[in-house]
Amino acid sequence: MVTHSHAILNIALLSKRDKPFLHFYAFIGAVLPDLPMFIFFAVETFIRKTPQRELWDSRYFIEPWQTFFDLFNAIPLILIVLGIGYYLLNSEGIVICAWSMLLHCGFDFITHHDDGHHHFFPLSDFVFESPISYWDSDHYGDLVAPIERLVILVASIYLFPRLKTQLARWGLVAINVLFLGSYVFFFLR
Repeated sequence: MVTHSHAILNIALLSKRDKPFLHFYAFIGAVLPDLPMFIFFAVETFIRKTPQRELWDSRYFIEPWQTFFDLFNAIPLILIVLGIGYYLLNSEGIVICAWSMLLHCGFDFITHHDDGHHHFFPLSDFVFESPISYWDSDHYGDLVAPIERLVILVASIYLFPRLKTQLARWGLVAINVLFLGSYVFFFLR
């Protein structure tokens, strides 16, 4: 799934009508596992000037970058954060953030074929190669992508009345318009 799908779906799944401040923590947890990817893209593209084909065909798979990605997608480490948030700090925000990270990892686990993470790092080097991909048409990406958009649209409709500010509501609408537009541009042309 793409990052904004994780954000919308996780906020919808973890939101509490009486505690809208938790949306922020669900958002952070949804985005945090992809943060290393954005750093990777910025460093390789703007600093190292790596061509896009090389970026995704080889640089993405080198060990230092993979370890960096894995740190933010490691279920054992996220479970430690969840335990600290729940048992030691009694922090609902940290608990929601950790649950959101776990949801992100779960959705990635089932939608990444040959670009998955070591979700059990540092305990294991195992990488699950899902039979489906959220983007790769060789692994049903042309079927998964519209389903992802539909699920996000439904989650957005559910989430819209729960958002308390006009800025949040307009942001949700803008994300959906751009998301659906990207589908038309990349998948249907």
